Amino acid sequence: MSVPDFCIGFHPDRPIGEVADLAAEAERLGFPGVWVADSQSLFRDVYTALALVADRTSTIRLGTGVTNPVTRHPAVIAGAIGSVAEHARGREVRLGIGTGETAVESIGRKRATIKRMEETARVIHGLHRGETVEYEEAQLKLDWPSPHVPIVFASSGPKSLTAAGRSADGVYLKLGIHPQVLRYALGCVAAGRAESGKDLEGFHVQAMLPVAVDEDAAKARDEVRGFAAAIARAAVRAIPAEDLPEELQETIAELERVSSEARARQSYVQWLHSPEYAKLIPDVIVDSFAIAGTAEDVATRIAALGEHGITEVIAPLTMPDPWPTLRAIGEGVLPRLRDAAA
Repeated sequence: MSVPDFCIGFHPDRPIGEVADLAAEAERLGFPGVWVADSQSLFRDVYTALALVADRTSTIRLGTGVTNPVTRHPAVIAGAIGSVAEHARGREVRLGIGTGETAVESIGRKRATIKRMEETARVIHGLHRGETVEYEEAQLKLDWPSPHVPIVFASSGPKSLTAAGRSADGVYLKLGIHPQVLRYALGCVAAGRAESGKDLEGFHVQAMLPVAVDEDAAKARDEVRGFAAAIARAAVRAIPAEDLPEELQETIAELERVSSEARARQSYVQWLHSPEYAKLIPDVIVDSFAIAGTAEDVATRIAALGEHGITEVIAPLTMPDPWPTLRAIGEGVLPRLRDAAA
């Protein structure tokens, strides 16, 4: 069993110099990679932030978590991420692409289709190989030698997961970590890989999920209840009913019922972090859509995900002050994961 890499995700909801400082600290602590989110109306620009992160670090892997092909033309994405990769001086850079969500909705556009994501991957791969690529009746070419950048699809539904296997170099999952759900996801990805004559060897499988560490395991679990429930609500909409464990279907349906009144009285952010809402979220949701507990507990559960085909875990640090959590995870969990890998 291979122990998954344990990486960090940042929202550039602060000046990009602070994002770069956080990334430099993540590198010092030993995290192998950082992913930066892209939503132009909510955050600072992802490619500008990644370029500064590349400038302030020397070893850590970089990625977009995730960009989209609606707010940016594929040739623009190819040039932007290629520039970051060039400045990263030979380090691996990954391009996470999704349908858009807040980035797209905030400008009144529709999310990207699966077909558009696959076309975007085709164009970017070709441009990074130095080819002339036809796209929407135009001939596209980069007139400078961009490094190759692996492409990762943020996928949840069966068609999107299959497309990731068929057209991308990896998949970015936001579906939790229940074994049955992971089997469903990787089964779809494997089917897509088979369509392109490949298997899962060398394919990146990233799982994005909230992580919390505390000597008081109950306190750690409470920190991620709202975030875990948000992922659960999204997952139940994406996963076919026959592939979702019955106990999760029933629990999430009941959570939706009892929390609807609380949601009506609060903004999304208030509701997500409110103690009133947290009391409604049972431990089965936390256990299936997050990892929380003591440093030993967290390291053990992350390491075990290698048995289910996960190659990388991404913990998003979305709290107002991410420094304590970054250091607690880096100092408490990473050494244990290194021991497990050894």
